Amino acid sequence: MTFKSTPAPKYASDSFRNLLTLAFSWPEGKPRREIEVGMAYVQKGLRWIPSYKVTTVSSGKARVQLQATLVNELADLQDVTANLVVGVPTFAFKGTVDPMALQQTVAQLGGYFDPQSVSGYAMSNAIMSQVGAEDSRLREDNRRSNVAPDLGPEVESSEKDEDLFVFTVKRVTLKKGERMVLPVAEYELGYRDVYVLDLPFAPPMEVRANANDAQQREMARLLGAPHFTHVLRITNSGHEPLTTAPALISSGDRVLGQGLMTYTAPGADCDLALTTASDISVTKSDKETGRVPGALTVDGSSYLRVNLQGNIAITNRREQPVDIEVKRSVLGHAEAAGQLGKAEMVNAYEEGGAVTQPAWWGWYGWPGWWGAVNGVGQFTWKTRVEAGKKIALTYAWHYFWR
Repeated sequence: MTFKSTPAPKYASDSFRNLLTLAFSWPEGKPRREIEVGMAYVQKGLRWIPSYKVTTVSSGKARVQLQATLVNELADLQDVTANLVVGVPTFAFKGTVDPMALQQTVAQLGGYFDPQSVSGYAMSNAIMSQVGAEDSRLREDNRRSNVAPDLGPEVESSEKDEDLFVFTVKRVTLKKGERMVLPVAEYELGYRDVYVLDLPFAPPMEVRANANDAQQREMARLLGAPHFTHVLRITNSGHEPLTTAPALISSGDRVLGQGLMTYTAPGADCDLALTTASDISVTKSDKETGRVPGALTVDGSSYLRVNLQGNIAITNRREQPVDIEVKRSVLGHAEAAGQLGKAEMVNAYEEGGAVTQPAWWGWYGWPGWWGAVNGVGQFTWKTRVEAGKKIALTYAWHYFWR
């Protein structure tokens, strides 16, 4: 820029803008020349994604290692202290602008604060809660390489604060756009090998008769050959909770599979799915044992009672005994379960809606009387099957129809 003459020392017109003024209370009664001022606020863009590595070191013992992936989309960090929170912090007024903020600036940035805005994540006054699954942005190519400090971050301490658990990591240096993986904690926890089987109820003939090809394939998949799932039932005997995160399972140097660790408080158990137990075979068979016309009358309507009996044959082809847990759900009324099993009716409106009802439930226009005379029954067994042995689990139930 070239000036033809000496520029004026002042602008031709005055401008006004809002300023934030700080008033200090001096303990000594005398103002200082310099003072340190800090500011705290809530901001998206810096988050951590937990993951576990579970290694079976001996029979009944597993080494559980927690590591954190730090994703920085906020600003350059230089030798900072990071608090990794296990839990779900609540910010009731995350979308409310503080009255002390500069309103003119806020008005200009209003689009950024909109949660529906494409760029809203960069300026939103909210915290990004931890997630157990991989974020979609993690699949993008990272153009920068991770640069860690010479000695790496240090996990100094962990402590419980109300309903949240915090791991403190010191000396974190991470530039905007970079990611870092660092170890957080390691435990040796006890576990048991348990084999679980969940048998859902079959759809009525009316559902199958009116289903399209895609729905037929989905029902065939859901009601295909049943199989046991081998899970590691881990007991959290430590002082820190286990959080929801993917878990890589290995035995020595061999990778066995990957499952999902769920939140587990100290003293509680969690099931970590390992693989399908192909050497424990199972066959289910149901048969009708009788019909009783006019067995129930409601509001002048007569209902037919259909009695059924089921059998679950289980064969253990392993070389050692196995502990099994079997759950069988039925439409109607659970009557009795053999082999020390438990028969009960579940809440078809709450538990049934969240757990028991399968994907095909909404494909059928259920009659209005169905829920009035029927429910959802459930049978459960917990037992042991010796090596090379076979057992049969029996149960009986009925439902009403008109």
